[in-house]
Amino acid sequence: MLPEPIRPSVECSTRHHRRVRSITRVLREGGGVCRASDFIGAGVPRRLVEAALASGRLERIRRGVYADPWIPVEAKRALRVGGRLACVSAARLHGLRVLRDPAYLHVGVMRHASRLRGPDDAATQLPAEGVACAGARLHWSPPGSISPRGFLVPLGECLEQMLACLPALDALCALDSARESVPWNGSGAPPTARLDELGYERLLACLPAGSRAIAVRSSPLSQAVGETVARLRLEDLGIPVRAQFPLPGGYHGDLLIGERLIFEVEGEGPHSAPGAFERDRRRAAWLKAAGYTHAAFSHRQVLDEWDSVEAVVRMLMRRGAHVWGEGLDRPA
Repeated sequence: MLPEPIRPSVECSTRHHRRVRSITRVLREGGGVCRASDFIGAGVPRRLVEAALASGRLERIRRGVYADPWIPVEAKRALRVGGRLACVSAARLHGLRVLRDPAYLHVGVMRHASRLRGPDDAATQLPAEGVACAGARLHWSPPGSISPRGFLVPLGECLEQMLACLPALDALCALDSARESVPWNGSGAPPTARLDELGYERLLACLPAGSRAIAVRSSPLSQAVGETVARLRLEDLGIPVRAQFPLPGGYHGDLLIGERLIFEVEGEGPHSAPGAFERDRRRAAWLKAAGYTHAAFSHRQVLDEWDSVEAVVRMLMRRGAHVWGEGLDRPA
Protein backbone atom coordinates (compact mmCIF):
# COMPACT_ATOMS: atom_id res chain seq x y z
CA MET A 1 0.00 0.00 0.00
CA LEU A 2 1.31 3.43 -0.96
CA PRO A 3 1.75 5.88 1.92
CA GLU A 4 -0.72 8.75 2.08
CA PRO A 5 0.63 12.05 0.79
CA ILE A 6 1.60 14.53 3.45
CA ARG A 7 -1.03 17.28 3.52
CA PRO A 8 -0.44 20.69 5.08
CA SER A 9 -2.26 21.16 8.32
CA VAL A 10 -5.19 23.55 8.51
CA GLU A 11 -3.07 25.75 10.77
CA CYS A 12 -0.23 25.95 8.19
CA SER A 13 -2.68 26.75 5.38
CA THR A 14 -4.34 29.48 7.43
CA ARG A 15 -0.96 31.00 8.31
CA HIS A 16 0.00 31.01 4.60
CA HIS A 17 -3.21 32.81 3.55
CA ARG A 18 -2.80 35.26 6.41
CA ARG A 19 0.69 36.13 5.19
CA VAL A 20 -0.52 36.51 1.59
CA ARG A 21 -3.24 38.84 2.80
CA SER A 22 -0.58 40.75 4.73
CA ILE A 23 0.99 41.87 1.45
CA THR A 24 -2.30 43.43 0.40
CA ARG A 25 -2.75 45.00 3.84
CA VAL A 26 0.75 46.48 3.88
CA LEU A 27 0.16 48.00 0.43
CA ARG A 28 -3.24 49.37 1.46
CA GLU A 29 -1.86 50.93 4.63
CA GLY A 30 0.94 52.50 2.61
CA GLY A 31 -1.44 54.01 0.06
CA GLY A 32 -0.38 51.58 -2.66
CA VAL A 33 3.35 51.92 -1.90
CA CYS A 34 5.63 50.25 0.62
CA ARG A 35 9.25 49.45 1.39
CA ALA A 36 10.99 46.17 2.12
CA SER A 37 11.13 47.17 5.79
CA ASP A 38 7.31 47.36 5.86
CA PHE A 39 7.06 43.71 4.81
CA ILE A 40 9.65 42.72 7.41
CA GLY A 41 7.74 44.61 10.10
CA ALA A 42 4.50 42.84 9.09
CA GLY A 43 6.18 39.43 9.27
CA VAL A 44 5.83 38.71 5.52
CA PRO A 45 8.53 36.23 4.40
CA ARG A 46 10.73 37.24 1.47
CA ARG A 47 9.63 34.17 -0.52
CA LEU A 48 6.01 35.41 -0.46
CA VAL A 49 7.12 38.83 -1.65
CA GLU A 50 9.01 37.16 -4.52
CA ALA A 51 5.94 35.05 -5.30
CA ALA A 52 3.75 38.16 -5.41
CA LEU A 53 6.25 39.80 -7.76
CA ALA A 54 6.29 36.75 -10.03
CA SER A 55 2.48 36.60 -10.16
CA GLY A 56 2.11 40.31 -10.96
CA ARG A 57 0.32 41.18 -7.72
CA LEU A 58 3.25 43.35 -6.67
CA GLU A 59 5.73 45.47 -8.61
CA ARG A 60 9.27 46.43 -7.63
CA ILE A 61 9.78 50.08 -8.59
CA ARG A 62 13.35 50.49 -7.41
CA ARG A 63 15.56 48.76 -4.90
CA GLY A 64 13.59 48.31 -1.67
CA VAL A 65 10.46 50.10 -2.98
CA TYR A 66 7.33 48.20 -4.03
CA ALA A 67 3.92 49.27 -5.33
CA ASP A 68 0.53 48.06 -6.37
CA PRO A 69 0.83 47.43 -10.14
CA TRP A 70 -2.39 49.39 -10.74
CA ILE A 71 -1.20 52.78 -9.47
CA PRO A 72 -0.83 55.44 -12.23
CA VAL A 73 2.21 55.22 -14.49
CA GLU A 74 3.25 58.77 -13.55
CA ALA A 75 3.23 57.75 -9.89
CA LYS A 76 5.61 54.88 -10.66
CA ARG A 77 7.92 57.30 -12.47
CA ALA A 78 7.96 59.60 -9.42
CA LEU A 79 8.70 56.67 -7.10
CA ARG A 80 11.52 55.64 -9.42
CA VAL A 81 13.04 59.09 -8.92
CA GLY A 82 12.88 58.59 -5.15
CA GLY A 83 9.90 60.72 -4.17
CA ARG A 84 6.16 61.25 -4.69
CA LEU A 85 4.07 62.95 -7.36
CA ALA A 86 3.96 66.66 -6.56
CA CYS A 87 2.81 70.07 -7.76
CA VAL A 88 0.91 70.06 -11.06
CA SER A 89 1.76 66.38 -11.69
CA ALA A 90 -0.26 65.49 -8.57
CA ALA A 91 -3.06 68.00 -9.11
CA ARG A 92 -5.42 65.94 -11.25
CA LEU A 93 -5.11 62.94 -8.93
CA HIS A 94 -6.20 65.27 -6.12
CA GLY A 95 -9.25 66.15 -8.25
CA LEU A 96 -8.01 69.64 -9.16
CA ARG A 97 -8.43 71.41 -12.47
CA VAL A 98 -5.25 71.95 -14.50
CA LEU A 99 -4.85 74.72 -17.05
CA ARG A 100 -1.81 73.24 -18.84
CA ASP A 101 -0.15 69.84 -18.74
CA PRO A 102 3.34 69.99 -17.23
CA ALA A 103 6.47 69.86 -19.34
CA TYR A 104 8.25 67.95 -16.55
CA LEU A 105 7.32 65.29 -14.06
CA HIS A 106 7.08 67.15 -10.73
CA VAL A 107 8.41 65.06 -7.85
CA GLY A 108 8.33 65.86 -4.13
CA VAL A 109 11.37 64.58 -2.26
CA MET A 110 12.25 64.65 1.42
CA ARG A 111 15.18 66.70 2.71
CA HIS A 112 17.11 63.56 3.57
CA ALA A 113 16.48 61.87 0.20
CA SER A 114 19.51 60.50 -1.63
CA ARG A 115 20.32 58.40 -4.68
CA LEU A 116 17.73 60.20 -6.79
CA ARG A 117 17.35 58.69 -10.26
CA GLY A 118 15.76 59.63 -13.55
CA PRO A 119 12.06 58.77 -13.87
CA ASP A 120 12.69 56.54 -16.88
CA ASP A 121 16.32 55.52 -16.46
CA ALA A 122 17.71 54.21 -13.17
CA ALA A 123 21.23 54.81 -14.47
CA THR A 124 20.64 58.59 -14.57
CA GLN A 125 21.53 60.20 -11.26
CA LEU A 126 19.81 63.51 -10.48
CA PRO A 127 21.90 66.22 -8.85
CA ALA A 128 20.61 67.35 -5.46
CA GLU A 129 20.77 70.99 -6.54
CA GLY A 130 19.03 70.39 -9.86
CA VAL A 131 15.72 72.12 -10.52
CA ALA A 132 14.76 70.35 -13.74
CA CYS A 133 16.85 67.48 -15.02
CA ALA A 134 16.22 64.28 -16.99
CA GLY A 135 12.55 65.13 -17.35
CA ALA A 136 11.95 65.69 -13.62
CA ARG A 137 11.39 68.83 -11.57
CA LEU A 138 12.25 68.34 -7.90
CA HIS A 139 10.36 69.93 -4.99
CA TRP A 140 12.14 69.62 -1.65
CA SER A 141 9.89 69.27 1.39
CA PRO A 142 10.30 71.94 4.07
CA PRO A 143 12.36 71.05 7.17
CA GLY A 144 10.47 68.96 9.69
CA SER A 145 8.06 67.47 7.12
CA ILE A 146 6.84 63.96 7.79
CA SER A 147 7.32 61.58 4.88
CA PRO A 148 3.87 61.09 3.34
CA ARG A 149 2.41 57.68 2.66
CA GLY A 150 1.29 56.76 -0.82
CA PHE A 151 2.46 58.21 -4.10
CA LEU A 152 1.07 61.77 -3.75
CA VAL A 153 2.16 64.70 -1.65
CA PRO A 154 -0.75 65.96 0.53
CA LEU A 155 -3.23 68.43 -1.00
CA GLY A 156 -1.99 71.44 0.99
CA GLU A 157 1.63 70.81 0.02
CA CYS A 158 0.58 70.30 -3.60
CA LEU A 159 -1.13 73.72 -3.64
CA GLU A 160 1.85 75.40 -1.95
CA GLN A 161 4.13 73.97 -4.62
CA MET A 162 1.87 75.13 -7.45
CA LEU A 163 1.66 78.67 -6.07
CA ALA A 164 5.45 78.85 -5.86
CA CYS A 165 6.28 77.02 -9.08
CA LEU A 166 3.66 77.84 -11.74
CA PRO A 167 2.45 81.04 -13.40
CA ALA A 168 -0.22 82.72 -11.27
CA LEU A 169 -3.01 81.86 -13.71
CA ASP A 170 -2.19 78.14 -13.65
CA ALA A 171 -1.90 78.04 -9.86
CA LEU A 172 -5.20 79.86 -9.35
CA CYS A 173 -7.12 77.51 -11.66
CA ALA A 174 -6.09 74.67 -9.33
CA LEU A 175 -6.70 76.62 -6.11
CA ASP A 176 -10.16 77.74 -7.28
CA SER A 177 -11.08 74.14 -8.02
CA ALA A 178 -9.85 73.03 -4.58
CA ARG A 179 -12.07 75.67 -2.94
CA GLU A 180 -15.10 75.26 -5.23
CA SER A 181 -18.26 75.39 -3.16
CA VAL A 182 -21.21 76.55 -5.26
CA PRO A 183 -24.59 75.88 -3.58
CA TRP A 184 -26.51 76.04 -6.89
CA ASN A 185 -24.32 73.48 -8.71
CA GLY A 186 -27.39 71.55 -9.86
CA SER A 187 -26.44 68.29 -8.17
CA GLY A 188 -28.84 68.74 -5.26
CA ALA A 189 -26.08 67.75 -2.83
CA PRO A 190 -24.71 70.23 -0.30
CA PRO A 191 -21.55 71.99 -1.51
CA THR A 192 -18.31 70.38 -0.43
CA ALA A 193 -14.85 71.77 -1.06
CA ARG A 194 -11.62 69.79 -1.11
CA LEU A 195 -10.10 72.75 0.73
CA ASP A 196 -12.60 74.35 3.13
CA GLU A 197 -12.33 77.93 4.34
CA LEU A 198 -10.41 76.95 7.47
CA GLY A 199 -7.96 75.02 5.33
CA TYR A 200 -7.66 78.00 2.99
CA GLU A 201 -6.85 80.33 5.90
CA ARG A 202 -4.21 77.89 7.13
CA LEU A 203 -2.74 77.73 3.64
CA LEU A 204 -2.52 81.54 3.45
CA ALA A 205 -0.86 81.68 6.87
CA CYS A 206 2.02 79.42 5.83
CA LEU A 207 2.68 80.93 2.39
CA PRO A 208 5.54 83.33 1.67
CA ALA A 209 4.48 86.84 0.64
CA GLY A 210 4.75 86.25 -3.11
CA SER A 211 2.59 83.12 -3.08
CA ARG A 212 0.10 84.71 -0.67
CA ALA A 213 -0.39 87.66 -3.03
CA ILE A 214 -1.47 85.18 -5.69
CA ALA A 215 -3.61 82.99 -3.42
CA VAL A 216 -5.75 85.88 -2.10
CA ARG A 217 -7.14 86.32 -5.62
CA SER A 218 -8.76 82.88 -5.46
CA SER A 219 -12.52 82.38 -5.39
CA PRO A 220 -14.67 79.45 -4.23
CA LEU A 221 -17.29 80.36 -6.87
CA SER A 222 -15.52 79.15 -10.00
CA GLN A 223 -16.83 75.99 -11.67
CA ALA A 224 -14.42 75.73 -14.60
CA VAL A 225 -10.94 76.69 -15.76
CA GLY A 226 -12.46 79.10 -18.27
CA GLU A 227 -14.33 80.97 -15.53
CA THR A 228 -11.16 81.42 -13.48
CA VAL A 229 -9.16 82.58 -16.51
CA ALA A 230 -11.85 85.05 -17.61
CA ARG A 231 -12.28 86.49 -14.11
CA LEU A 232 -8.58 87.08 -13.61
CA ARG A 233 -8.01 88.51 -17.08
CA LEU A 234 -10.91 90.92 -16.71
CA GLU A 235 -9.64 91.99 -13.28
CA ASP A 236 -6.18 92.55 -14.77
CA LEU A 237 -7.81 94.90 -17.29
CA GLY A 238 -9.31 96.88 -14.42
CA ILE A 239 -12.81 95.54 -15.08
CA PRO A 240 -14.41 94.49 -11.77
CA VAL A 241 -16.56 91.36 -11.95
CA ARG A 242 -18.74 89.36 -9.57
CA ALA A 243 -18.72 85.56 -9.79
CA GLN A 244 -21.90 83.44 -9.79
CA PHE A 245 -24.09 86.50 -9.33
CA PRO A 246 -27.80 85.79 -8.58
CA LEU A 247 -30.11 86.91 -11.40
CA PRO A 248 -33.90 87.16 -11.84
CA GLY A 249 -35.76 83.90 -12.28
CA GLY A 250 -33.49 82.01 -9.91
CA TYR A 251 -30.61 81.99 -12.40
CA HIS A 252 -26.94 82.77 -11.84
CA GLY A 253 -24.36 84.24 -14.18
CA ASP A 254 -20.79 82.96 -14.39
CA LEU A 255 -19.55 86.56 -14.15
CA LEU A 256 -21.39 89.87 -13.92
CA ILE A 257 -19.61 92.91 -15.32
CA GLY A 258 -20.89 96.15 -13.86
CA GLU A 259 -24.62 96.06 -13.24
CA ARG A 260 -26.07 94.06 -16.11
CA LEU A 261 -23.49 92.57 -18.51
CA ILE A 262 -23.45 88.79 -18.06
CA PHE A 263 -20.23 87.11 -19.17
CA GLU A 264 -20.46 83.34 -19.51
CA VAL A 265 -18.05 80.58 -20.45
CA GLU A 266 -19.73 77.63 -22.12
CA GLY A 267 -18.20 74.17 -22.37
CA GLU A 268 -19.46 71.61 -24.84
CA GLY A 269 -20.49 69.00 -22.29
CA PRO A 270 -23.12 70.79 -20.16
CA HIS A 271 -24.67 72.52 -23.17
CA SER A 272 -25.00 69.36 -25.29
CA ALA A 273 -26.90 67.38 -22.66
CA PRO A 274 -30.53 66.41 -23.41
CA GLY A 275 -32.81 69.42 -22.99
CA ALA A 276 -29.90 71.84 -22.66
CA PHE A 277 -30.63 73.67 -25.93
CA GLU A 278 -34.18 74.59 -24.91
CA ARG A 279 -33.14 75.36 -21.33
CA ASP A 280 -30.40 77.73 -22.52
CA ARG A 281 -32.78 79.52 -24.91
CA ARG A 282 -35.41 79.90 -22.17
CA ARG A 283 -32.86 81.36 -19.78
CA ALA A 284 -31.39 83.76 -22.38
CA ALA A 285 -34.85 85.04 -23.35
CA TRP A 286 -35.82 85.62 -19.72
CA LEU A 287 -32.64 87.56 -18.91
CA LYS A 288 -32.95 89.65 -22.07
CA ALA A 289 -36.52 90.52 -21.14
CA ALA A 290 -35.27 91.51 -17.67
CA GLY A 291 -32.86 93.99 -19.28
CA TYR A 292 -29.57 92.10 -19.07
CA THR A 293 -27.00 91.87 -21.85
CA HIS A 294 -25.70 88.35 -22.34
CA ALA A 295 -22.27 87.60 -23.83
CA ALA A 296 -21.33 83.92 -24.05
CA PHE A 297 -17.96 82.56 -25.15
CA SER A 298 -16.59 79.07 -25.52
CA HIS A 299 -13.92 77.64 -23.25
CA ARG A 300 -11.46 77.64 -26.18
CA GLN A 301 -12.17 81.28 -27.03
CA VAL A 302 -11.40 82.37 -23.48
CA LEU A 303 -8.16 80.38 -23.34
CA ASP A 304 -6.84 80.82 -26.89
CA GLU A 305 -8.56 83.86 -28.44
CA TRP A 306 -8.64 86.30 -25.56
CA ASP A 307 -7.90 89.37 -27.71
CA SER A 308 -11.17 88.93 -29.60
CA VAL A 309 -13.07 88.24 -26.37
CA GLU A 310 -11.65 91.41 -24.81
CA ALA A 311 -12.57 93.42 -27.92
CA VAL A 312 -16.21 92.30 -27.64
CA VAL A 313 -16.38 93.15 -23.93
CA ARG A 314 -14.91 96.62 -24.47
CA MET A 315 -17.30 97.30 -27.36
CA LEU A 316 -20.30 96.35 -25.21
CA MET A 317 -19.06 98.52 -22.35
CA ARG A 318 -18.59 101.51 -24.66
CA ARG A 319 -22.26 101.14 -25.57
CA GLY A 320 -23.19 101.12 -21.88
CA ALA A 321 -24.29 97.48 -21.92
CA HIS A 322 -22.94 97.04 -18.38
CA VAL A 323 -24.96 99.81 -16.67
CA TRP A 324 -28.62 100.61 -16.18
CA GLY A 325 -29.52 103.65 -18.27
CA GLU A 326 -32.55 105.55 -19.46
CA GLY A 327 -35.44 103.38 -20.51
CA LEU A 328 -34.07 100.39 -18.62
CA ASP A 329 -35.81 99.36 -15.43
CA ARG A 330 -33.80 97.56 -12.80
CA PRO A 331 -35.32 94.14 -12.14
CA ALA A 332 -37.04 93.77 -8.80
